[in-house]
Amino acid sequence: MINEILDLSKVESGKMELHLENFSLNDMAERFQRQFSPQAENKGLKFLVNLSSKLPERVKTDGQRLEQIIKNLISNALKFTENGSICLTMERPGKDKDLSEFNLTSENAIAIIIADTGEGIPTDKQKLIFEAFQQADGTTSRKYGGSGLGLSISRELTKLLGGVIELKSTPGEGSSFIVYLPEILEKQFEQISGNTSDSNILNTRLEQPPGLEKKIIDPSSPDSVFIPDDRNAIKKGDKIILIIEDDSRFAKTLSDLSREREYKVLVAGDGEIGLHFADYYEPSAIILDIGLPGMDGWTVMDRLKQHPKTRHIPVHFMSAHDKSVEARKMGAIGFITKPVTISLLDEAFEKIEHLISTNIRKLLVVEDDEVQRKAMVELIGNGDVQTTQAASGKEAFKLLSYQTFDCIILDLGLPDISGVEFLTRIKEDDTITEIPIIVYTGKELTFEEEAIINEYAEKIIIKGVKSAEKLIDETTLFLHRVEENLPEEKRRMIRVLHDRESVFTGKKILVVDDDMRNVYAITNVLEEKGLDVFGAQNGQKGVDTLE
Repeated sequence: MINEILDLSKVESGKMELHLENFSLNDMAERFQRQFSPQAENKGLKFLVNLSSKLPERVKTDGQRLEQIIKNLISNALKFTENGSICLTMERPGKDKDLSEFNLTSENAIAIIIADTGEGIPTDKQKLIFEAFQQADGTTSRKYGGSGLGLSISRELTKLLGGVIELKSTPGEGSSFIVYLPEILEKQFEQISGNTSDSNILNTRLEQPPGLEKKIIDPSSPDSVFIPDDRNAIKKGDKIILIIEDDSRFAKTLSDLSREREYKVLVAGDGEIGLHFADYYEPSAIILDIGLPGMDGWTVMDRLKQHPKTRHIPVHFMSAHDKSVEARKMGAIGFITKPVTISLLDEAFEKIEHLISTNIRKLLVVEDDEVQRKAMVELIGNGDVQTTQAASGKEAFKLLSYQTFDCIILDLGLPDISGVEFLTRIKEDDTITEIPIIVYTGKELTFEEEAIINEYAEKIIIKGVKSAEKLIDETTLFLHRVEENLPEEKRRMIRVLHDRESVFTGKKILVVDDDMRNVYAITNVLEEKGLDVFGAQNGQKGVDTLE
């Protein structure tokens, strides 16, 4: 509730910042399908999604705010619908729809419709529900919870995105909320919010028309230091390196070295802009500083590796502090501690070049059980992965002596050497120490074994529930495989593993609190996660409900 009040006050006071991006409607539709279908099924409802072929692949808007609007409307539809269906439709407005008041037409606008077969809204209440803290009648909050702010925020955010919300509803039959928005939002950040922070200037420069010289401001400097990059010259097939670094002199050095190696260069002075560039330009590789202003490098890395579109991009860390183990476990291909030398930078570029110069990744599976080995090979696939098998430690070390591998899967129960010994020996060999290792074992580990393995291996997966999903997920990460190129079954396994909120769907929570404002606020948050919430305002009612 507090977050919603803050959002509403930001919009109404003109302090809400927008971050424009080229946003995929199809990706949004898929995310909502995954998120809301289980919730609908739990209520015996159908959740349908229709996306018109007449729409562009991408629109220019603030994707996060657009998703917030649509999520609010779908959540409301699910809350107030007991039978039938909820349908999300994205299409062009009809030619007979007059949107001239908002400078919109059927050619330059999109219409997003959330239609339900719920109880509907009486005509005299249809305007009221868009007001803050208002709901259709006094029993709504008692029956369903909620703050009464969702529609008000959705209306204000829609205005901010240059559009309008309409409501069509018939009591007893259902409701349709229609969001009309421009396909391309032309407003610049400073015009919307009056904010001229470095972050907004950087975002605004990204939206400049092609042909203008584009530069990036280094926010670490007290003066505006400009570093030119190559975004205007990028063509399909170019090798692109994205440098996310707030030290302008070091960024300039990295830019010059990258161009010497025939890379096109992008430079971002903070993490947020780096993420926008990674999503928009899909670079071949990223050089990432940890000590960035605002969003640090760890957060940037986490977001890159959580997003299917950017997860495969090789990332090389640079930092003033040695955190190489943490970086390696997140999927980084390397880590250099500042101050750096030219030889260290050359090594970093060699690693990057190795990964982007070939589409085939080399995997070594070290497992004495032939059935398990074959199962792993089949699970991971061999279209873009060449898998070599070893049944013992001796055989594995022989292969490692004359072949290079991008990743190792290691079983701890080998016949000739313990897993800990194997790992220790690898890490003592400078020629193979950089290979990421995934320990895949059914062995119950002691505290001491786990501590040693955690120091030497990138990941430990215990064979059991969801271990196959975890294995395909981790090998995809450490082999830098492009997720969208995997078979649909493999992509589905990874999506399920990363849909962290699916664990909440359909679970029951009992909230016992004598302050009903707390109950309403907690209920509102939990129901958005798909939980079934029961409230009790004293201990006795809590016990009664539990029984």
